[in-house]
Amino acid sequence: MPGPSSGPGRPASPHPGAPMNDDRTPPTGPEEDLTLPLGPADGTAPGEAIGAQIGPYRLIHRIGEGGMGEVFEAEQSEPIRRRVALKVIKQGMDTQSVIARFDAERQALAMMDHPCIAKVFDAGATERGRPFFVMEYVDGEPITDYCNRRRLNNTARLELFVRVCEGVQHAHQKAVIHRDLKPTNILVTEVDGLPLPKIIDFGLAKATTQRLTEMTMFTQLGQMIGTPEYMSPEQAALSEDDVDTRTDVYALGVVLYELLAGVRPFESQELRKAGYEAIRRIICEQDPPRPSTRFSSLGEKSGQVAASHGSAPKRLQSELRGDLDWITMKALEKDRNRRYETANGLAADVRRHLRNEPVIAGPPTVGYRTSKFVRRHRTGVAIAAVAVLGLAAFAVTSSLQAGIIARERDRAEAEAAKAAAMNAFLTETLASADPWSGGDREATVVQALDVAVKKIGTAFAGQREVEASMRGVIGQTYLGLGKLEPAGEQIEAAVAMRRELGGPDQLELATLLLVQSEFREDAAEYGPGAASAAEAVGILLRHPETPPQDLINAYLRQARNLLSDRRFAEAESLLTLARDLEPRLQGVQRISGAENLTQLANLYNDRDGDVAAADSFAQMAYDLARSVDPSHPSVPVYLNNLAQFRSQKGDKEGALAAFDSALVLYRDRFGTDHPEYAVCLENRGGVLYQLGRTDETFAALEEVMDVRKRNLGPDHIDVVRTGLNVGTVAMIAQDYDRALEIFRDLKPRLIAARGNDHPDVLAVLRNEGMTLRFLDRNDEALGVQRELLDTALRMHGEDNPATALARLECGITLTALKRNAEAERQLIPAFEVFLATLGGDHARTKYAARSLVTLYEQAGEAGKADRYREAAGE
Repeated sequence: MPGPSSGPGRPASPHPGAPMNDDRTPPTGPEEDLTLPLGPADGTAPGEAIGAQIGPYRLIHRIGEGGMGEVFEAEQSEPIRRRVALKVIKQGMDTQSVIARFDAERQALAMMDHPCIAKVFDAGATERGRPFFVMEYVDGEPITDYCNRRRLNNTARLELFVRVCEGVQHAHQKAVIHRDLKPTNILVTEVDGLPLPKIIDFGLAKATTQRLTEMTMFTQLGQMIGTPEYMSPEQAALSEDDVDTRTDVYALGVVLYELLAGVRPFESQELRKAGYEAIRRIICEQDPPRPSTRFSSLGEKSGQVAASHGSAPKRLQSELRGDLDWITMKALEKDRNRRYETANGLAADVRRHLRNEPVIAGPPTVGYRTSKFVRRHRTGVAIAAVAVLGLAAFAVTSSLQAGIIARERDRAEAEAAKAAAMNAFLTETLASADPWSGGDREATVVQALDVAVKKIGTAFAGQREVEASMRGVIGQTYLGLGKLEPAGEQIEAAVAMRRELGGPDQLELATLLLVQSEFREDAAEYGPGAASAAEAVGILLRHPETPPQDLINAYLRQARNLLSDRRFAEAESLLTLARDLEPRLQGVQRISGAENLTQLANLYNDRDGDVAAADSFAQMAYDLARSVDPSHPSVPVYLNNLAQFRSQKGDKEGALAAFDSALVLYRDRFGTDHPEYAVCLENRGGVLYQLGRTDETFAALEEVMDVRKRNLGPDHIDVVRTGLNVGTVAMIAQDYDRALEIFRDLKPRLIAARGNDHPDVLAVLRNEGMTLRFLDRNDEALGVQRELLDTALRMHGEDNPATALARLECGITLTALKRNAEAERQLIPAFEVFLATLGGDHARTKYAARSLVTLYEQAGEAGKADRYREAAGE
């Protein structure tokens, strides 16, 4: 499948003006040429003079030169006429090591295909045996000059910088490191009036695959390869084997610093005064100031820099403080393990800043240190949460009522005793998971809960009410950990016990019913889930003292199940009731409004197909949750929802950035074995698939499969549906044997879970048939496709696109078997149904028409073939 592509970044309105003086005047002597190793002052080689002919290329003028080669603008005469850039190794530089690096540059460029990387067209050798290569001529200027001449503001600069990061990420995915990223190697041209950055000169590229690292890529006599102002500490340390893609992340950080502050972290004048050892020491040991601090120290020059941003000094300094300081300094970390791991990670944080979202970079605040503690001691914190949240969930009603009136005193005391008994049980039983208590250091929270389940019957013998509450606590904790089977057992037992203990109006029963509803929703039992929530709502409404928060939560729980069950009118009425109660909420309770907004987003999307409205509601939900409590566990859930609607709107890159942010939050707060993490990862995989990034899609979906198998078992419908996605990606990637094995393994399990007549069954049958056809096993394919057609007819009747699709598959296979008359009887009705239901411009209509053209050409009936050519778009 084709890879992702995106248009040029959106600039601010250009304001032409003179460029500021930022020390970019050409070097006047060798001592000012800071590209190492230093080359001769005049590199013109005999035979490479202006006007000289090298193969079909005539040299027009010299564009520039680096430490290794000269670059000319040239004119190509054949096989096509065009302007190109041609690079030749300089006189005196044709040593074995340099030639090897030059050849690696040519091969590295040929591996890459990205709009932000200059294309390579040709390569060869001059008459004197000097290698040359020919690449795309970029009529542009360095990115810093481009931004300054047009007085682009920070937003436009950052959008342009993100495009550069995308190009670098593409190179890294091809196992190529640039190692000399700087403004003069990032030229900006314009396409249709919009800026497009182009990365040039991969002459210092180091590939991390075996094919390129076998070459003589090592520097001779410890010479630096790169430009010191943009050189990473590991490059400066001359540890060639230790350079990886994070070296380019560092250089991007320097470029970002310069784009924002107008100066570099370490200026040329400072480095010129130092020898090689001092240069290394500065780069490796000296921390640069933050961009905002450096800008504030510029004095009179700060006005010039601000003017080049179309801004004023105070305003620009204010913009640099905070996010942009943090992002830039994270990219410039001396310890590469603390930098962004990838160029895409850096770009994602810049995008978060542009969308006013929290960035990953940040100072080591108390909150940051606390989150580190939680990650180091997740088990202990989770156990504490079990006890505190469990008691809060099941004792809150009584504690609120205790002391209000005298007749409730006895009940309050009973509840206190129950809470004490539950707490003692939790402390004793779950201590096995606390390494400081002398218990088993390897025990997990789940294992501790398993032990609690075994003990609970005897521990609370004769105390049915306490046992019911305790089972509810444990069931809800299992549910929170994504363990559905044990959660269901404990929750169902708790509900049954509570029904036996009292009448239908118990508030404790309402609490358990809502937990039961949540479990049933997670188990895809939406009708029963809605019924449990409806019963809970009825109980709460019969108690006038019910807090509005509790009632809103119950309405939303019922609405979620109804929406999943596509009962839109009932869901909308409940969402309206919840919305009416929101003004009565205070503090963190206001986060319930985010859940309501999310369900409204789902309603507009699922019922009306209004993705724009859904995206707007999802953005509001995320913004509200984050404003109420950025550390609330629901924040990544709302971010995941927003990412999905972004994807539906067509903003795939924005969706990926949001998914990446959500995954970080899920990983830090829940771990990678949690169902919500799997959901987010699968959603991200879907976007990667749509972008044609199949290797990344495979990796994501296989991780999802592993998580779900551990949590749900191999036959759960979510596991089966994820497997269907994995098989589809395998088929698209032409790994047909693997795809066929997956589909044949899934089909019986899917039928067992869904029945014979279900859309998922149609999908697996269609994919199995296509895979067999791709393997040229057409007789087997036709048998599966006839089963597909029979199923579609039972489910949808004759005049339905799903049935037409089944006929189309049959017709294509019959054509391959040269059973032309039978193929015609399938393909004509398929085309007619598509035309009537989907219209002539739909891809499936055109595909059916092309299939008819193929059939008639095979049969030698040119006249019939011509009838369908126009419909096929030919």
